[in-house]
Amino acid sequence: MTGSEICSKDKCSGCMACFNVCPKACISMTPGKLDHLYPEVNQDLCINCRMCQRVCPENNHLSLHYPLTAFAGWHSDREQYLTSTSGGAATAFAQTIIRRGGVVYGCASEPGLKFRHTRIADLESLVRLKGSKYVQSDIGHIYSNVKQDLKSSLTVLFIGTPCQCAGLKSYLGKDYDNLYCVDLICHGVPSQKLLKKHLNKISSGKADYVTFRKGNDMALRVFDKSGEKIYYSNVWNQRYRDVYYSAFIDGYTYRDSCYSCGYARPERCSDVTIGDFWGLSNTVEHDSVNGCSCILPITEKGYKLVKESELTLIERSVAEAVDGNSQLRHPSRKTRRVRVFQSLLSVFGADCAYRLCELDRIFTLRIIKPIRRRLKV
Repeated sequence: MTGSEICSKDKCSGCMACFNVCPKACISMTPGKLDHLYPEVNQDLCINCRMCQRVCPENNHLSLHYPLTAFAGWHSDREQYLTSTSGGAATAFAQTIIRRGGVVYGCASEPGLKFRHTRIADLESLVRLKGSKYVQSDIGHIYSNVKQDLKSSLTVLFIGTPCQCAGLKSYLGKDYDNLYCVDLICHGVPSQKLLKKHLNKISSGKADYVTFRKGNDMALRVFDKSGEKIYYSNVWNQRYRDVYYSAFIDGYTYRDSCYSCGYARPERCSDVTIGDFWGLSNTVEHDSVNGCSCILPITEKGYKLVKESELTLIERSVAEAVDGNSQLRHPSRKTRRVRVFQSLLSVFGADCAYRLCELDRIFTLRIIKPIRRRLKV
């Protein structure tokens, strides 16, 4: 790490705590590897206060705590459940906080292919936060906005990736009784610029809005400005058709820090952890088509939020939740294929580099398996 670096670049999660804390606003976020954003310090404006280094979660690791228990759950309101993904736990928490007079911060998918954290203060606007987003959101100055709300005695719910929750907590520097942090079980994040390049390519520049899931239907849906769906690709039924989604599923396009993520473990830094309850026992009756939330309360405060929200809950063991989700055991693997992909990227571009690295699997899926099926008939 050099004197001008805030932390080692391969460990930087892009949480933007440094960007928010800088008293001289001399830190900008600039594209680097795979177009992920990294902080860059303007040395002409820097006063060498080192606040950026002190606030960085990578330099100052937070305390992590094992879950109190685990729940399989889903939103009790059928309409809310069906318009959410992964069971709708995040929506239920957000509704609870807003009904208490509080505010919610989460990632919104917006027209113009923008994904950024935003502040929501009314129930009607919560729809903006619904849905999975398989891309890294732009935090902007949200941490400083959260701090203002907390100091104004508002109850605040912040929903983000574990590194974003860590960034917020490091930026705040102390615990707040009126802050609830909910982190997502995250496999890794591609960059917004990479996604935008892909969407513009497959839609001839007509893409304006995108969704990644509908219930358990993991598919990229692209819409134009009129709201008309102009592209659809299911990642499992149409494997390898959509390169962005396939590369995300296979772990090719994450930040370097995602492959050594210190939060990909059962112990967490937030009040509640949520995600899909993969591997849920067949003895549990649930809607396998529209999804089921894995809910891990980490703190007593988080446990109370879970119990007071509009959720149907079935208590399970933490071990079952951990066994069903690799991201609760270890970070995504930086395999040999991923390393080759990154070395080919600058020469061939993301699409071609990915297909070259997956050529044997694509050949097997599209050529060998159909031949085997015919021979069995």
